[in-house]
Amino acid sequence: MSQVDLNLFRVLDTVIRYGGVTTAAEMMEMTPSAISQAISRLTALVGEPLFVRQGRGIIPTARALSLHREIMVPLHDIERSLQRTDLFDPQTSRRTFRIAGVPDIDLFFLPELNNLLQTKAPNCQLEWNTQVQDEALRQNSLYLHSVDLVLAIKPMTEPGIENVKLMSQALRIACRKDHPRIRQAPDMNAFFSEKHVVLQARRLDNLLLNTLTKSPLPPRQIAYESDSLLSALHLVSRTDLLCVASQWHMDMLGPSLQLASYPLPWPSEDGSVYMSWHKSANQDAGLNWFKQQVQAVSLL
Repeated sequence: MSQVDLNLFRVLDTVIRYGGVTTAAEMMEMTPSAISQAISRLTALVGEPLFVRQGRGIIPTARALSLHREIMVPLHDIERSLQRTDLFDPQTSRRTFRIAGVPDIDLFFLPELNNLLQTKAPNCQLEWNTQVQDEALRQNSLYLHSVDLVLAIKPMTEPGIENVKLMSQALRIACRKDHPRIRQAPDMNAFFSEKHVVLQARRLDNLLLNTLTKSPLPPRQIAYESDSLLSALHLVSRTDLLCVASQWHMDMLGPSLQLASYPLPWPSEDGSVYMSWHKSANQDAGLNWFKQQVQAVSLL
């Protein structure tokens, strides 16, 4: 244990997360040779290879991935403990803020948050992950402290999770303006007679739209499941398919894609965005500052 340097595990974490020595060196402000030396030292401590060469780069071995899973939570806990101070200064902090978000929410938040950090916290980094689409996995990410915040359309009700609503947007039906059958706001029969593009994201194993209604909806004729609303709207603009999008997305993309926008033919909740975090982070001055910035962006 006298030979163990916690910085070696920080190097392992960074190399695995950023996929290579050169990028890890840039993120940690070290030289690539220093990163390589740290990997060699950790390999000697573990007694097994941690990376193997593939092409011009390296990939982690099964032992490295296993070690990374084991050390990731305590390593982040140590970092968070050191960051929990009233002396957080966004102008000098080198913190990385991590968000797991539902796809297409990033279109609204990410550009403004990046601009804001460049101005107010120029040395801080933002990581945004839209690949964790399962709600249970997002909750687990908060419990494990592998992300700081989750942005999603529903609050999390599990113990230890706190939420705040950031914004609400009416939902709209999208179809191409020259749709052969939809020339005015469709009624229930017209809507469910058409074929649809839906988002792959689900909540409690149910399509997101169905979770926003109090009464069960008839099944839709699903022609295509997309992992991106942007892709879905482009597809709708070139076919006779329908999809449901937020008012914001329709305002942003509807004119350029020549899309018509109609209200839903049944009572529905608005599409909301909630920010969720683990209550253990309430004393984290840096994260409290960042939450304020996310809330400020939601008001723009």
